[in-house]
Amino acid sequence: MTRLLAGIFVVLFAVPAQADPLVRFGLTFGVDRNIPEAHEFGPMLGLGLATGRFSGEVNYAYLSMFEDTTRVHRAGVALRMDIARYWTGARESRAWYGELGAARRVGAWAVSDMDPIIDKRQSELQLAAGHELSSNGGSWQLALRFGFSRRDPDLSAACRGMTCPIAMPASTGIAESVMLEWTWLLFRGY
Repeated sequence: MTRLLAGIFVVLFAVPAQADPLVRFGLTFGVDRNIPEAHEFGPMLGLGLATGRFSGEVNYAYLSMFEDTTRVHRAGVALRMDIARYWTGARESRAWYGELGAARRVGAWAVSDMDPIIDKRQSELQLAAGHELSSNGGSWQLALRFGFSRRDPDLSAACRGMTCPIAMPASTGIAESVMLEWTWLLFRGY
């Protein structure tokens, strides 16, 4: 019933809007405190719509490009806003932007060399800041993305010596991740 009412609301109150499609692809790499042994690096792809200073996208990144044993996928949504845009020509600009998003990491990884690799899921909130160089036909973007997620409970176990009898206190709190993204944005030339 709730879905039906939501659908009726959207149909009745939808207004036409002008939004341009955008496609973003490139590379991302960084570190995640929930996966300290992984070297996260890989391709990413984002599809979305942009109107004025705002854009929204769904994105995907394969973060285990050079890992033999682990596999980490990240899929999410992001809302981006130009904080400041400076025009350097008729169809060229530079911009600083901020981004807010949410993502889900899924795959198989271990929290340390001593632990087995198991299937895991991790939800995270994301904040990003970046710089865009736009010209006719596209834009280069360089961003720093910060992710915040629940700390993995497997990080509470610690091995001391050969028999590993000692366990650390329960793992609580927030685990952070930092990713550097270098992407090409199609259809952004003004």
